[in-house]
Amino acid sequence: MNFVDPHCHMDSFTEKSGIDLDSWWNTVSPKPDAILHVACEKSGFDYAEKISRLYPNVYTAFGIHPQNADSYDAETEECLMRLWASPKTVGIGEIGFDYHYETASRKKQREVFERQLEIGLPFHKVFVLHLREADDDSLNVLQHAHLQNATLHIHSCTASCRFVEAALQLPCRVYVGFTGILTFKNAESVREAASRVPLNRLLLETDSPYLAPVPFRGKPSHAGMIPQIGEVLAQVKNIPFEELMKQVRQNTRDCYGI
Repeated sequence: MNFVDPHCHMDSFTEKSGIDLDSWWNTVSPKPDAILHVACEKSGFDYAEKISRLYPNVYTAFGIHPQNADSYDAETEECLMRLWASPKTVGIGEIGFDYHYETASRKKQREVFERQLEIGLPFHKVFVLHLREADDDSLNVLQHAHLQNATLHIHSCTASCRFVEAALQLPCRVYVGFTGILTFKNAESVREAASRVPLNRLLLETDSPYLAPVPFRGKPSHAGMIPQIGEVLAQVKNIPFEELMKQVRQNTRDCYGI
């Protein structure tokens, strides 16, 4: 079985599980072809650079998460632009809005989101979007950005069907990622949103170490749990599991080139 986890946080996984990356990679089963480690605060940038150098099948994304928007400054911006230029960096993010926690003001979140979209466009990397409980403001920003020829990955989608359908009409390539939330008993609205996404725009991700799928809830998630999410997504799309996994693997190549 071939698959990639296009969104995980391996430093947080190590912290929560007590398992270092070497040990995990040597024992995980089923084993992913590759993982995309996402670093979304400046304190984690060095770790991300290090593991992308050490492991040929570890790729990176860098950005300032909306919860960390208050930390964004000129020094951070300069650092991001250096990191985005790296061949092992395939994503910019995760960036966007988080209106659930609102650790930064909505105004500041918007400023930092729009700024990273603006300066990130020339790098031709995938924008990794964290858009939590902010459907209207997210659409407003994306519809007014100059996204022609860009690629977006809506990470850990929990948005409404209305949002998903509108996002898919943006003048760029849009992929929609689903995590272990898809398997939760009370996540019927997420499964409904997944049913609206074309097969060739679906991604499977873990957000490791968070959001472990059923039957692993309460444990640190990791890329080896992708098949459990895929089983539910195959049911949602009413296609064989093997067909779903093959299509999603191709989608990850098309989106990220990995």
